[in-house]
Amino acid sequence: MHTNPDEKILLAHLCDLERIAEHGKKPCFSRFLDSKELALVKANLHPKQPFMFWGGYDDSERQMLGFFPDYLEPEASLFPITALRLTSREPLGHRTILGSVMGLGIERNLIGDVAMEDGGAVLFACASIADYIQMNLTKAGRAGVKISVAPMEDLHLLPRAWEPVCGTVASLRLDCVLGLLTGVSRSGAEEMLKREQVSLNHTLCKKGATVLSVGDVLSVRGFGRAELLELGGETRKGRMKITLKKYI
Repeated sequence: MHTNPDEKILLAHLCDLERIAEHGKKPCFSRFLDSKELALVKANLHPKQPFMFWGGYDDSERQMLGFFPDYLEPEASLFPITALRLTSREPLGHRTILGSVMGLGIERNLIGDVAMEDGGAVLFACASIADYIQMNLTKAGRAGVKISVAPMEDLHLLPRAWEPVCGTVASLRLDCVLGLLTGVSRSGAEEMLKREQVSLNHTLCKKGATVLSVGDVLSVRGFGRAELLELGGETRKGRMKITLKKYI
């Protein structure tokens, strides 16, 4: 796979972390990787040391990559991730929280997902930056917030909100489903694939002819993530009815 200079630097850095874990006999962790970086790493990196991806909870979008020495079993509790619980008298939204955190001058790769609980939200952050956020984040947008460290075992995260995207496609080819999800033409979908904007089941995919199955997960840079939820039979013109679960 062709990689640009920034991607080569990332891969080289991760290789260095693996060597440190091997020779230094201690676990080493990347910062949070986004969906594109995760796809790049999974396609190009083949660690010999024990390793694990983790973002603070199951099915997290942004994750760290941890390398472990041979004597140490990879475990989620070893990752330097802190869960910060945000509560407010006003409703809190993902974008508002993230925007306010970025307003503190924090690099994006130090912050993981924002997940929701009843009555609040949970921000996953690198442990090294958690105290700074606690001391300085007093508002999310115009809403005042209180922040506390939440033990991972005490989290009660809500399922991520989603909306159905229903329509018909000529086939279950990736480029056809992309067209329904994003509203672009087939040639537009092919362009997205060429630009490496699309991941299928968390792995970068560039082949528009790839056939999808129920449960497959698409991540499209600029459009978010969606799952092929169900098939609904054929129309009179032979097109397939499908429903996508688009996360919001």
